Amino acid sequence: MKKFYQSLLILTILTLVGGLCAYAAEFTKFSSKFVKHFKDCDRYEETVNSEFEGKNFTTHRNIIGWKNGMCRYQETISSPTDKYRLNCRFTTVQVDDLYKAMTAKGKDVEKYELDVYGEQIDPKTNKKEYKILSTTTISGNKAYIAWAKVQNNPYFCMPEKLSK
Repeated sequence: MKKFYQSLLILTILTLVGGLCAYAAEFTKFSSKFVKHFKDCDRYEETVNSEFEGKNFTTHRNIIGWKNGMCRYQETISSPTDKYRLNCRFTTVQVDDLYKAMTAKGKDVEKYELDVYGEQIDPKTNKKEYKILSTTTISGNKAYIAWAKVQNNPYFCMPEKLSK
C-alpha cells in the first residue's frame, strides 16, 4: 500500500510539474542567445520573467553541455507558490528537433495529445518504470509543443520539487 501512495505522489508531482512546465513554456520566449547556444549544447544560462493571470513566473534555463553523449539541461521554474527543477538529458536528435522548433517561422497554433506518465515499481525486479496513464490536449506553436513533449516525459526530464 505504501508503494501505491508513493506512486500516486510521484504521479501528482509529475502532473503538476508537467502542467507548470508546459504553462511556462507557452508564455515564455526563447532568446536568440539561448537558441544559438542550444543548437550545439554549449554552456549558457538565462533567466526569464513572465506574468500570467496576475501571477509572476521565473524560469531559469541552464544548458550544462554534453556528458556521456547526452546534452544536459536544467530548468528551474518558480511561481508565487511552487518551485520545481527539471533535470533533462537530450539526444543529438532531440537537440536538433528542439532547435528546429525554436527557429520555426510559423506562428500557427497546433494541438497535440500529450502523454501523462505515472511511476510504477515492477514487483518482481523492484525496478522503476513509467507508464502512460492518460493524455491531455495542449495547444501552442511548434516550439511549445516540442518542448512540452520532452519536458513532460520522465525518460528525458526528471522533475523535482524544491522548497520555496
